[in-house]
Amino acid sequence: MLEQLQHELDRLWRRYRWYLRPLIYRRYRRWLARQNHVTPAHQPVAVFDFRDSRIDGPQGRRFYTLFMFFVRTGYYPMLARSYLFLANIGKKEKRHTLSEDFAILEPGGAPPVDYVLITDRVTSRWARGASRIIRIDYRPEYQPGDGTFPMPFPLFPGVYARGEDQHIHALRRHPRPWRVFFGGDALLGKYSQPSITRVYRKLPRTDVLERLRQALPASCWVDPQNQAEFDELRGASFDGLVIMNTRNCRVPVQDWLATVASGRFYLACPGYRYPMSHNIIEAMAVGSIPITQYPELFFPALEHGKNCLVFRGAEDLADVVQQAIDMPEAEADRLAAGAATYYDQYLSPQATVSGLLAMPGREVRLRLVPFIQRGGGYA
Repeated sequence: MLEQLQHELDRLWRRYRWYLRPLIYRRYRRWLARQNHVTPAHQPVAVFDFRDSRIDGPQGRRFYTLFMFFVRTGYYPMLARSYLFLANIGKKEKRHTLSEDFAILEPGGAPPVDYVLITDRVTSRWARGASRIIRIDYRPEYQPGDGTFPMPFPLFPGVYARGEDQHIHALRRHPRPWRVFFGGDALLGKYSQPSITRVYRKLPRTDVLERLRQALPASCWVDPQNQAEFDELRGASFDGLVIMNTRNCRVPVQDWLATVASGRFYLACPGYRYPMSHNIIEAMAVGSIPITQYPELFFPALEHGKNCLVFRGAEDLADVVQQAIDMPEAEADRLAAGAATYYDQYLSPQATVSGLLAMPGREVRLRLVPFIQRGGGYA
């Protein structure tokens, strides 16, 4: 209860703090005056109209990736003018929005003749004229078949911002010098949050890596301790597990997908507060086979031996990783094709927007965080 209260107070502060800073408001007004207010004549339009600060969590990623799903599907975005929503458009991951073409829709302005409205408002002034209305539903604990559409977890925002997501089909043909790869932050404490074990009943990221260091023969894994060691490993063949802790070495965002594609398999360790993490999506996008403990947090669930390998916990983790190391190439090819096909059918922007608009009725509900369980991360 105390944690939830702190979260709500923080949410209120983030929502209304701009009113206490008049200089920011003046800058916002100057920015607003420079923006485009005209929509193209021959392009489908998506109008975004938000009031709830939850659309900006975490670090602006939710809005930006939702925005980019429609951009990648060919929609021209219009942002309804709202100080509470637009005042922080240049902050954190939300700032990537500024690199895309969009228009501001004024409260008294005339929206396009045919448009899709995406909103979290109970009533939006643009609802009446919309051809379809997509209402954002922030509730956790999604259950398939409840009449709502689950928003898939996205790639890392910087990947969309640099256009790297548009090269994924080419990267599926990338050489695979490493058998199993993990890349990401592995700071002890940060990536051993109690919610991972208490709510989701999964092994935290740091536990997964440490157990594998202990269980696998030393010849089967490598853990570069600095940038020079990792750079030396790049391009070299290794038939075991490559652990790249970003506390020790880093990969530029523009090279990240190619680095993930260097692994035949990807060890998909849990994220920070909940298991889902961008890297498992990125792995499937480029045709790397995920090794995961949370297949049920995908909708539909991933399937062991079809599009991933699944371990249940500490007792079979090392065995499943060893299975990946020993797997014949023909079988690995089949699983890699299954992972890439799953991404194309259920995780890509095109598949997501198409599936969302195929829902019956003029108004549909989009479950923005379907993977979150109550008490296991902020919705």
